[in-house]
Amino acid sequence: MKTIIMVILMFSSGIVFTQTKGELSDRFDKKRESEHFVLQWNAGQSSEKEIDEAAAFAEEAYSKLSDLLGKENMPTVKLIMTFRGEGVDPETYKKSVPHVDGQGRIHLYRFDSGGYLGAVAHEMVHAVRVNTLPRWERFFEEGLASAIAYHLYPNTKAFARYGYPLDVVAGYWLVSGKGIPLETMRVQHNRLNLKCSFQTYVMREDFFNYLAETYGMKKLMAFAYAANVGHVDAYPEHWDKPFGELVSDWENDLRKRYHAYEGAEGLADEYFKNTPVRYSKACEAGIDY
Repeated sequence: MKTIIMVILMFSSGIVFTQTKGELSDRFDKKRESEHFVLQWNAGQSSEKEIDEAAAFAEEAYSKLSDLLGKENMPTVKLIMTFRGEGVDPETYKKSVPHVDGQGRIHLYRFDSGGYLGAVAHEMVHAVRVNTLPRWERFFEEGLASAIAYHLYPNTKAFARYGYPLDVVAGYWLVSGKGIPLETMRVQHNRLNLKCSFQTYVMREDFFNYLAETYGMKKLMAFAYAANVGHVDAYPEHWDKPFGELVSDWENDLRKRYHAYEGAEGLADEYFKNTPVRYSKACEAGIDY
């Protein structure tokens, strides 16, 4: 999610991974290695059970992601994954969020109902691409990571859907008129991405999932590894339509899906009453953007 400094280390495919991308931190007193990861945590902050579950799940997600992206697009070094407990600042009470840093290290916090595992698939996509690509267009990368995580684990109960249907959650923002236009999200990504996260993440996820389901995941993967990946001028070349037209098609499709979903309004109401989104104020046009 931050500026990338690419360091590509080339190894023979027959060599077992023994090195890592990025430096290990001296802030943790525990370390474990699995086939593709080095895990770091503090004994008083995370339990052995949590680490056992995380290590197993990370390897499962890595295998699925390798099948989707292709082994040639996976790192040739182990990924570092740190576990940092609740991540709440004791003075401001502001909570840190899972992220990947510029060295390609995955930093996890117990985040809402997903615990440590909820953000693993999404952040792993970022970590893999930070480790293998010299290009980065943030709106696209966030959308790609969300769409792939949804493709791999559609029933996750973690941020930002908390187990509610994507058709319902994304659809609500659109049909209510409270959603942020995708073009605004794209242009103002750095300012709005986290500030308006309950809107940006589900709507962007649904858009890129729509592209994958409408045009095929292979086409989305081809775009993800194109030389001009993510740039708005590249959409007509790869999708035969400009970004704005694709967005319009997606909006029409999402409205149909929302209205066709039985009990959509009731589920949307439950979502806003029963999940952490109830503590957040939606970003508004003319005020926040």
